[in-house]
Amino acid sequence: MKVGTAQIDITPKPGVELSGFAARTQPSTGVLDPLYAKALYLADGGEPVLCIHCDLVGLDREIVLEFRDWARDWLGLAASQVMVSATHTHSGPCTIHLHECGRYDPAYVTLLQAGLREAAEVAATHTEDCEVVTTEGHLDLAVDRRQQASKHTDPRVAALGLRRKDGSFKAVVVNYPMHPVALGSRNRQVSADMPGQAARRLSRQLPGNPTVLVTNGACGNLNPPAENVPFAQIEAWGGRIAEAVATRLAQTTPTPRACFRVAARIFPLPLDALDVAGIEAFARKALLDQNSLAEWGDKYRRAVEQWRSSLVAAAQAGRASDRRDAELFALRLGEVILLGANAEVFSEFTDWLRVGTDQKVYVVGYANGDMGYLPTQAAYGEGGYEVEVAHLFYGGFRPKAGGLELLAREAKDLLRQIAQ
Repeated sequence: MKVGTAQIDITPKPGVELSGFAARTQPSTGVLDPLYAKALYLADGGEPVLCIHCDLVGLDREIVLEFRDWARDWLGLAASQVMVSATHTHSGPCTIHLHECGRYDPAYVTLLQAGLREAAEVAATHTEDCEVVTTEGHLDLAVDRRQQASKHTDPRVAALGLRRKDGSFKAVVVNYPMHPVALGSRNRQVSADMPGQAARRLSRQLPGNPTVLVTNGACGNLNPPAENVPFAQIEAWGGRIAEAVATRLAQTTPTPRACFRVAARIFPLPLDALDVAGIEAFARKALLDQNSLAEWGDKYRRAVEQWRSSLVAAAQAGRASDRRDAELFALRLGEVILLGANAEVFSEFTDWLRVGTDQKVYVVGYANGDMGYLPTQAAYGEGGYEVEVAHLFYGGFRPKAGGLELLAREAKDLLRQIAQ
């Protein structure tokens, strides 16, 4: 298999606003560790695939679409051959629109697009022959932050290595589901959080100093054990992610002639759309939420008002949609399938996809955009931030209950397509 990689620094200058926390005081004041865009280009006789993974909270859908247009014109890649994902670090610049969680930064996005293009060109034009090795470790680190009856965690740590004939590694993809929020809202410095530290540790441990992409999994309900911790704790937790697979990767034999396939699907996901009266009523109820008011104060009030006014205007103009594009992107290497989803999906999703298949399926969250949370149907009955509040910050209608289950059905059909 032909493999190309690149790693481009996308660290913003201090003074940018950071995304992910409404409770944070803005702007940023410094840099704890650098942010990167890491490209992985794969080709094995058939259609190639380009994956770029960024140390960012997420990617606005327009960023992905613009980059795919460039990749089509300059690299000859179809949209279905390009996946752009994010770690979901809550200590990076604002590259998605989250009300009162830092201002979206068009100037930074322009610099980001240049970085994505540079990474893509380098990876696509400098390839080496590599073999595929895969392994799975176990790590009981993430916790279900909701602590409801439906609580669920996923201890699997996946690792997919691209290894040269001399035994050195050119690239590694790691997957572990856990929100990178350990530095917390008190932190005002740029950081890649735990994924950045895991990538750094694993790259140093493995021969060849490989480019390491630490992707996030189905982690909509999963957090680290604590927030607002010192950077030394981030280093330790990132190290545990790396240690869960480092020895296994170094000792694993290659997959003989690994099956290489890619497939993508976009379909309309139903939203819990409201008419003008329903929007007004939901906003009035939201402003009575004492827990949210206590945590975010005026920022929460402004987020609710922005949500209300923008959706009322859209409804009155006939522009309010009851659907939103959900995208699934499946990459198969041997018996491992990485499935990208443009949402914050709950952790049970991965278990559902593994039922009835011999393939090891891992979800890559925040891939090709981020539409917000997709909770389980059970979670809708339990309520909570992800169900009742988060969509106010995202600025749109929440998905209808059963949306995650619908996504799972579509995903299973896509997995069957590339399993043949």
